[in-house]
Amino acid sequence: MPEGRSKVICYSDLMPRYIMAAASAFLLLCAFSLQALAAEQQNAPSSYTAQSQLNDPVHQLITSHVRAIKTRDAAQAYHLISMNGQEKYGTAKLYWRDVRQNMRLLFNHDSYKFMGRNTVNGMVIQKVNMIDEKGKENLVIFRVMQDKSDVWRIENIIITNTDDTMA
Repeated sequence: MPEGRSKVICYSDLMPRYIMAAASAFLLLCAFSLQALAAEQQNAPSSYTAQSQLNDPVHQLITSHVRAIKTRDAAQAYHLISMNGQEKYGTAKLYWRDVRQNMRLLFNHDSYKFMGRNTVNGMVIQKVNMIDEKGKENLVIFRVMQDKSDVWRIENIIITNTDDTMA
C-alpha cells in the first residue's frame, strides 16, 4: 500500500451484521429442530399417553360403545347409555332403531381417534375424529357422565357433518 494511504476497517459496522446473521441462522435451526421433534412426538404417541388412554374410563366406555355398535350388539350398546337415555328409549330395540337411522357413521367407520375433551359441571365432552369407509373425517362428540353409582355412561352422541355440499 502506498505510504500516505491506510485502509481502515471499522469492525463496529461489520461485526454486528455477521453476529446477527449467525445468531439468526442458529435460532432458525433450533426452531426447525424443535418443530420436527414436536411433530415426531405427535405422530408417535409415547407409551405414557397410550397407557393413560387405556386406563381412562371415558375412553374405555366410548371404545366399548363403538365396538358394540360396530359388532351389532344392541343390548351392550343400550346398556352403556345413561339411565335417562334408557328411560327415553325403553328397550334396546328402540335404541337400536335410532342408532341405525341417525348414527350410520358408528356402524361404518374405518377408524377413530380421541381428540380434546372438556369437563362442564361434571359432564365430560369428548371429541372423537371418526373416519368413514370413504376416508371422510367427521367430528363425533360424546357427552359422558357418571351415574349415581359412579359408573360412566353416555348421555348423548352428536355426529357433525363436514360435508361442504350441505348448506
